[in-house]
Amino acid sequence: MKKYIKIFLVVSIVAVTTASVFVHPYGRVKQVSSQKAVFAGAQLDPPVAALIQKSCQDCHSERTAWPWYSRIAPISWMIEKDVREGREHFNMSHWDEYSPEQRMQILSEISVMVRTKQMPLPKYLKLHQDARLKDADIDLIYQWGRKERKRLKSAEALEAGKEDKTESPASQ
Repeated sequence: MKKYIKIFLVVSIVAVTTASVFVHPYGRVKQVSSQKAVFAGAQLDPPVAALIQKSCQDCHSERTAWPWYSRIAPISWMIEKDVREGREHFNMSHWDEYSPEQRMQILSEISVMVRTKQMPLPKYLKLHQDARLKDADIDLIYQWGRKERKRLKSAEALEAGKEDKTESPASQ
């Protein structure tokens, strides 16, 4: 009888573990993938692009590199939840779909979150030490964010100036 109980327990554990691989309480996050460049339309210098790829892209884009342990529940659920929330907050793969105002707001938030070391998340860094940002990296991202916000403001002002000129003759 004890032998059958042990067999039942082992089979049950294997069945539950196998079934948990197919359960995704936060949706099919892993199925959303894109080869689209992150920050499409932004002016991104190669050193900044490398930092973003190393430290931000896995949670804030559809170019996530899923590690082997992201396929084992319940760890997979925690990772999928974090990626889903990161993409909901802002998704670098959809940068060209955000309005200029949204882009400036996101850039401002990136600067604050990186400077205060709230990003990358400390729990992410426990398993991804290479994603840790040094002070020079933080400053580089901060300076890029400022420069990109200024560029967006200039482009917005230029566009507003063009609209004023096209409206001017019609109003005379």
